[in-house]
Amino acid sequence: MRNVIKVVREALLNNFKELDQWFEKDAALLHFKPERDQWSVREVLEHITLTNYFLLLIINKSTRRALDRKSAGHNVIVPGDYEDKFRQIDVIGSKSFGWIRAEHMEPTGFKEMAEIKALLKQQYAQCMYNLSLLKNGEGRLVFTNMSVNHLGKLDIYQYIYFLTKHIERHIHQMERLEKQFEESMILI
Repeated sequence: MRNVIKVVREALLNNFKELDQWFEKDAALLHFKPERDQWSVREVLEHITLTNYFLLLIINKSTRRALDRKSAGHNVIVPGDYEDKFRQIDVIGSKSFGWIRAEHMEPTGFKEMAEIKALLKQQYAQCMYNLSLLKNGEGRLVFTNMSVNHLGKLDIYQYIYFLTKHIERHIHQMERLEKQFEESMILI
């Protein structure tokens, strides 16, 4: 179990650290849109905060329930195929499948970059705090259904890992936007 928690913690650390670097990029890149209906880097970052917000609502509630169940004497059981689900979640970090997002996770474009950065720092801290509360496997005591890519029931560790893979997916999107931006600058 400690290895799983370490993997999730490292995924959080690496992906949020990567996000932080985008705030140092040139303003022209942050606002660049290759097409009118595409998001800019700035909008992608805002979308990540919105998605994290809704995922953390579930993670926070599940964490409280897991701690209550542990206090009530429930035992943590780890199945032999436990890590298989993490491999299924890894696919989320790529662009290999379609994903229809909910309207409430669409960026408005009105949030300031400083606000987006502060939200991401707060969300990172909240994820790490939840992991610290679930250090003895308690995250296995609560499952929540995840419809994205037919993942099914995820425990809290898997749910937090899903959050990191969603971030990773959008880091790749921002890297593609940066490449398109650079290519457009060459043409000018």
